[in-house]
Amino acid sequence: MAFPFTVAPHLAYFDIPSAEFAASRPEFESFGVGGFIFSQNINATGSELQSDSCPRTLLLRRAPTDSMPGCWEGPGGSHEADEDGTLLDGVVREVLEETGLHVSRIVELASVDGWTHKRREDGRFIRIAKYSFIVEVHESAREISGISQMINHDNIPVVLEVGAHDAFEWATEEDVQASLQSGAGRFKFTPFAGPNLARAFDLLKRVPK
Repeated sequence: MAFPFTVAPHLAYFDIPSAEFAASRPEFESFGVGGFIFSQNINATGSELQSDSCPRTLLLRRAPTDSMPGCWEGPGGSHEADEDGTLLDGVVREVLEETGLHVSRIVELASVDGWTHKRREDGRFIRIAKYSFIVEVHESAREISGISQMINHDNIPVVLEVGAHDAFEWATEEDVQASLQSGAGRFKFTPFAGPNLARAFDLLKRVPK
């Protein structure tokens, strides 16, 4: 069952057919997509639920059988031009495949990374660009008496894709920064993940509520 999602108006230029998007960026031969998911820690105070204003982001640990085993990252993967109607459809699909969560809104562009990749099948080098976005998911909120309320991150039903990741955690900005600055924190990130997550946390503070 497909879940609807919306796109922030200033990101409309990404919401175009995949072939049109690729044609506008001929310097790249392939594209990747990612979605940074954030959730508040919700505490019960009397009969009310209150946010502790300390957002957490969903981190996934790469499986032992995958490349970069044991490293942490956000959900993401390859944009499939023959399957994804738009680049943003690719974000939604990858988030669903890797976490079981359904994107409800594409909020902000968090990062763009480019690199050269040597293809195994023919040894040819190609240029890849990966676009990662801050996203919201349907499962982070629930309807109570007709009012949408955020739920605690511990109650968001993450379901990992078998063979891709073997663990997940909801990390704070302090967790991410400590691992980046000391190199001895809780998380060893894939090459782009750490700096991009730090940038996403910073951008989140400026996103209108």
